[in-house]
Amino acid sequence: MLVCTRLILLPLLGVALLSSAPGAKAQSAKEAAASLPALSKRVALVVGNGRYQGVPPLANAVNDAEDICKALRELKFDVQCLRDVKTRKEFRRSIQDFRSKLLPGTAGLFYYAGHGMQIDGENYLLPTEANIERREDVEDESLSLRYLMSTLDEAANGFNLIILDACRNSPFTRGFSRAVSRGLAPVSDAPNGSLVLYSTAANDTASDGPSGQRNSPFTKHLLNHVKVPGLNVETLIKRVSASVQTETAQAMGKRQVPFSYGSFTGEFCFAGCDDPAAQAAAKAEADRLKKEREALDRRRAEIDAKEADVKRAAEAEANRPAVRSAPEPAAPAPKPPRVTLPPSF
Repeated sequence: MLVCTRLILLPLLGVALLSSAPGAKAQSAKEAAASLPALSKRVALVVGNGRYQGVPPLANAVNDAEDICKALRELKFDVQCLRDVKTRKEFRRSIQDFRSKLLPGTAGLFYYAGHGMQIDGENYLLPTEANIERREDVEDESLSLRYLMSTLDEAANGFNLIILDACRNSPFTRGFSRAVSRGLAPVSDAPNGSLVLYSTAANDTASDGPSGQRNSPFTKHLLNHVKVPGLNVETLIKRVSASVQTETAQAMGKRQVPFSYGSFTGEFCFAGCDDPAAQAAAKAEADRLKKEREALDRRRAEIDAKEADVKRAAEAEANRPAVRSAPEPAAPAPKPPRVTLPPSF
């Protein structure tokens, strides 16, 4: 099985990303994108290199790029999708065309799936017709990652997210006179306000995916989360990383750990930063409070009405005229005592 690393490079500004988790009542990607606030233009360049000259093809690189393109279009990115870029010149021209679209306030995204390697701490992405026989050929035949990142930095468009899904155990390094490190080297020069996401740790390898699987483990789980509304990029990276680690540990017995670099301190969400579940909960709480308020208002009105009735009754009693009582009848005069005379003789 061919082992590859996947690194994704995306320039972004105020954008959002994600896909529904199983069982979650999430919006569709189109619904989520439609609910986004009016943001700056979103631009993406996606490259999938799979059919390399003189070496076995990568099984999933083109599939990964095609599926990422589809997801980004649903999320309202202006996407340019390239398949099997042949030469360094063609690669650099596509980067410059992409750079021309990254105006201030534009969100940009660059995704690459294909072969990559590091030489003396420098990272390179390989065109499909790269003619590499010696170490010295790498710089002349390949696209330097430093070139890509410096070009994005010059754009000064605000926020860059860089994702590379690049094969780490490159077949091009076989026979080199000196040992070449595995995978890609750590990133030390990410553009300001950017994130760089590797599909696995630096100096390590990643899986291109088992036979019969359409996507690499990394891109599969990226696609599973990129359309989920309310998921910011930091949380997305954590979820993708956890999913990739679980799958690779179970399937291959070796944990693949995606790794990120960068200095982005803002908030970015592929599918909008408003979480439908949180919005529903907030609405339910607002409805509950409204009902409680209405019940309190009704009770207050009832109490006020009773108080008014009592007050009116008291006032009526106070204003009622006094009734004079009839005089007591005079007691009858006492009768004179009766005198009994003694009988006469």
